[in-house]
Amino acid sequence: MNVLLLLLIFVPTIIITAITPYITRKTESFGISIPAEMYHNETFAHFRKKYALLTSVIGVVFMIIMLVPYSFVAENVWAIIFTVTIFTYLIGSFFVYLYFHNQMKKLKAEKRWHDTLPQAMVMDTSFNKQKKTYSNRWFLLPLLLMLGTVLLTFIFYDKFPERLPMHYDLQGNVTDWSEKSVGTLLMFPLIQLFMTGLFFFTNFIISSSKQQIDPANPTESMKQNLIFRRRWSLFTIISGTLIVALFSFAQLTFVVTVDSSLLLTLVFLPIGAIVIGAIVLTILTGQGGSRVKVATGKNGEKINRDDDRYWKLGVFYFNPEDPGTFVEKRFGSGWTMNMARPLGWIFLIVVLLIPLAIALLG
Repeated sequence: MNVLLLLLIFVPTIIITAITPYITRKTESFGISIPAEMYHNETFAHFRKKYALLTSVIGVVFMIIMLVPYSFVAENVWAIIFTVTIFTYLIGSFFVYLYFHNQMKKLKAEKRWHDTLPQAMVMDTSFNKQKKTYSNRWFLLPLLLMLGTVLLTFIFYDKFPERLPMHYDLQGNVTDWSEKSVGTLLMFPLIQLFMTGLFFFTNFIISSSKQQIDPANPTESMKQNLIFRRRWSLFTIISGTLIVALFSFAQLTFVVTVDSSLLLTLVFLPIGAIVIGAIVLTILTGQGGSRVKVATGKNGEKINRDDDRYWKLGVFYFNPEDPGTFVEKRFGSGWTMNMARPLGWIFLIVVLLIPLAIALLG
């Protein structure tokens, strides 16, 4: 199972990291705003290729380093090595990004695009009237799965074993047990409730986050952004329901005997499907829908308003003047929070504290 774990976690991490410059909006390069027509500039194309190559090579080297000690160290030690290696790779990749970010900053200062072209920020008042996401009512499905798990837990409470397997090693052997109790058996339903709320809020963020429209071609940009939001909304609903269903299945295995190796396989398959689906969706859609082909009009000569000063290192958004709490990422695909808004920090703290509280309850 170690190879499967490697494929499900490390390889997708390397792939997503390497392709990030290619899925970012054409008006942004390594966290720096640029005119869209400059995206295909030979220098910028070279930067993207070099970044992808460097992060890929570093990732492969780290995988080899991680696998070498696997056969002669204890599993708990290897798990630590695995975790440290991934975080070290992510930190190393960030420094690679910073190098190209600084190169882009120097080029922008030299070329002074924003001094020679008119800047604009486009807001479409009809945007919020559009159907940007799928209905939140779809989250009734995982909520019903959670309620069903609770109901079955109490109906078959006496059939649950007195000692419950809580952790398996990579070969499917149980390594940790817990005594049966109401608190222990409600841990999975509580996690299901938390996950349902988290995915529900993610769908809300997708719907309510600040619109970003390219003034050079606002009609195309708005269409792309709507498709971008709808696709990720659908993915959020499907993946959220699958994950909640996995916890229902895990709870059921306490009373229905399932071979441990088969259990891990049945768990890894949907998780693998979610990871692969996220990669495919990211590649096909791009940030803000930048890779979606739609009917276009004639490009204008305006460029986005230069707000680089609000993006610290090109990835951390801090703008006290912006009332929005969530915005699209500049480097990568998805959303990030406005670090100048207290509501974003409250949400982050809640997301971190709830799982901790559930773990302490169990």
